[in-house]
Amino acid sequence: MDIVIKDGVWVGHLLSGYSLPMDAPPQVNGKSSGEVGGMWMHSIKVSYEATKAGFPGGEVIAHLDQKSFKGWQKNAITSYLQEQNIRIGKPNDFLCTNT
Repeated sequence: MDIVIKDGVWVGHLLSGYSLPMDAPPQVNGKSSGEVGGMWMHSIKVSYEATKAGFPGGEVIAHLDQKSFKGWQKNAITSYLQEQNIRIGKPNDFLCTNT
């Protein structure tokens, strides 16, 4: 929520962990194998495209709340965002400096 209340930052979509349907990849010999299933990639893609259309010329940056996702979820989301060339920002990337 800290990012949402910053001056000069427009928020297009908030996707909570429980709203991104993710199926854990199957385990083989105690290790993950295969891809993470579910509609989560579609949810992210549609949200990104809608935000991009809603703020023409604006920079769209994704932010992952570290406490909201399990490690395998965060890894899957991060990989997907990188594949889509969507920048992942850290909290300081959202600081507004008015000079």
